[in-house]
Amino acid sequence: MRTSRIRRGVVGLLATAGLIGGLAAAGPAQAAPAQARAKVYLTTSVTQWTHYQPNLHSHAGTLYAGRNYFYCWTAGDWYQNNGHVSGAWLRTDDDTGHRNVYVNMVNLSDADFWRAQNMLPQC
Repeated sequence: MRTSRIRRGVVGLLATAGLIGGLAAAGPAQAAPAQARAKVYLTTSVTQWTHYQPNLHSHAGTLYAGRNYFYCWTAGDWYQNNGHVSGAWLRTDDDTGHRNVYVNMVNLSDADFWRAQNMLPQC
């Protein structure tokens, strides 16, 4: 009896919010935009340029040192800095307003450098 009332209450709340109809009418699944994907927070050791592509030639803006979020990683140009060498680039939004830009993972803190690819999905 009690379970039935709870179930009716949850269904009522979902219907009121329009979520039941929205789910039924949504159709085929679509990829979530970058803003809706899970963000993984990692620490960057230095302020660095961001890039439109995972390479050294497409400068976009700046990502400041500190705690930053990242969406995923992909392969790109190899880069050496901060005592590390890597061809893995992390997608993020930078501190100068550019969205879905890349930084090479060499500028992560030592601890985050060694675990970033296990924490992030591949783009």
